[in-house]
This record gives sequence, structure tokens and C-alpha cells, in this order.
Amino acid sequence: MLMVKQLKSPENGQSPARSRRASVPSGDPVPLSLDREPVQGRSQASLKRMLAAARDLMLERDGEEFTLNEVSSTGSVSIGSIYHRFSSKDELVRAVLEAEMHEIEAAETLVQQQSLDRSSSLDQFIKLYVLDFFEVLKRNSLFIRLNIRRAATDPAAATLGDLHEQRAAKRLHEALKRFAGDIPGDLDLKASYALHMIFFALAWQLTPETQRPTKPQQHPDWVVQELCKMISSYLKN
Repeated sequence: MLMVKQLKSPENGQSPARSRRASVPSGDPVPLSLDREPVQGRSQASLKRMLAAARDLMLERDGEEFTLNEVSSTGSVSIGSIYHRFSSKDELVRAVLEAEMHEIEAAETLVQQQSLDRSSSLDQFIKLYVLDFFEVLKRNSLFIRLNIRRAATDPAAATLGDLHEQRAAKRLHEALKRFAGDIPGDLDLKASYALHMIFFALAWQLTPETQRPTKPQQHPDWVVQELCKMISSYLKN
């Protein structure tokens, strides 16, 4: 999993170099200037601006074609601050993808629960869940696509994707327990396979580089409808 370097805040409000030479004794109160944001607060705000600027540039360019100087300008942070947090642009991109994948997971969790709350049968749940899941993927298609692309050569991206899928499968397993009487066999295994079928069928529709030049893709709405039927049939047999 991606590790983002943490900026240690000086305990006495001095510059990092001076604070290492003169630390405040344990237990003593640390005076803060009332007209300045605490160092840790400034540090976190700076990190948020870096990530937001890189994210905005990725959306604008539909990929990773940006420079750290552009992040510095867009996010109003110094280039030195960026390099203090991240050793390279590659590491910054990983941090953005990790943050986005957490947001996607939160959205997936919400739509699954909403689909479950509105369902009185397995077929109804699968239809609502797949449709809502597809909407989440469409809204976040760029970052999903970038992480899939990176996963082929970047172990951190591969791990991030694997953990995301594992947690999604566990959540689906918990939801399907409500309809366990309609699902023969190993519920845990079926939930895992169903999640994989759903994700890869839908991700295929959202990943332009996977399109076959000699065979146009089917319309997404048709794919979703057929996918719902296939998943329901798989779970009930």
C-alpha cells in the first residue's frame, strides 16, 4: 500500500531545522501564536492542496500528463513542500489514486445499502445494485482506469485494487445474506465471483483502451440489463 511521507511538525513552532536542536520539554505547554494557523494544520492544508491540484490536473488532462511545477502553481504550494511530501510525481499520483479509491469505496458502500433497503427480492436487489454500481464507476471512470492501467506494472496500484475488490466482495456477501434462502451453495464464494463479474464487465465498458477495433462494444445499457440477468441466474443456481 502506498506510504505517504508524513511531515513532522515542530513541537515549539520553530523551523524544522531549529526544532530538532531545541525541543520543548515533555509536559510543558506549547505557546501558539493566535494569528497563525498551527504548523500541523498548515501542513495538512498544504497536503490537501497538493492532492486536490494533482486531481484537478488529472481530470483536466484525462490522465497523468502534468508536472509538479503545475501542481505547485495550481495548488498554491511551493515545489519544496511537494518534494518534502513526495519523492516524485509518480508517488504523488499514487497518493491521489489511493485517496480516490477510498472515495469510490465509500460511494459503493452507500449505493449498496440503498439498493438493499429498496429491495424485497434477490432479483430486485441485483438490478438496483448493478445499476447504481455502474453509476459510481462512470463518475469515477478516470481514476479506476488509471489504477487498472498502473496495476500491470506497479505493485502498489495492484495491491490497492486487490484490497478494494476484496472489501467490495465482503460487503456484497453481507448484503446477500438477506436472500440466503434463494442462493444455494457457498454464499461467500458466489458473492466473490459475482462481484468480479460485475466489476470487470462494467469496467470493460468504461476503459477505452480495451475496445476491440474490429468489434464495437455493446451499448452499456444492454450490457447492464444482461449482466443483471446473468448474476441473478448464477446466484440462484
